Amino acid sequence: MDETDIKILSLLRQNSRMKNTEIARRVSLTERAVRARIEKLTREGTIKKFTIETSPVGVEGIVLIDTNVGRTAAVREKATQMSESVFECTGEFDVAAKLRADSLDELNKKVDELRAFPGVLRTSTLVKLNE
Repeated sequence: MDETDIKILSLLRQNSRMKNTEIARRVSLTERAVRARIEKLTREGTIKKFTIETSPVGVEGIVLIDTNVGRTAAVREKATQMSESVFECTGEFDVAAKLRADSLDELNKKVDELRAFPGVLRTSTLVKLNE
C-alpha cells in the first residue's frame, strides 16, 4: 500500500459513495487507475465492505458483556454480527458492543439475544440519553 492508496482510503472513509472520477481528480490519477486500486484493496481485504453511517435513529446503547473463560471469541463474533462497533476489553467485562435500535423495546430484544448466547455470564447496558 502506497501513499495514493492511503489517500483513496481516507476519501472513502469520509464518503463511501464518492465517485471514482472525483477520487481520481483528488489524487491525480485516471478513473480507471482508481477503480483498479479500489478493486485491489477490496480483493486483498483492506477494504472489507462499503457502508453508510446514518444519523442516530431511535436508541443507542453500549452493552458490556462478561463471558465464560474460553467463550470470549465466540461471544465477540456474535456481537459483531449485531453491531459494527465491537471491542474486546480487559477488566470487569470482556466485550463491549454498540447497538442501535428504533425503540427501547427493540434494543432490549437485542440485549436479550446477546444474554441468551452461550458463554454470556452477564451484561450491563448503557443507554445514550442525548448527544
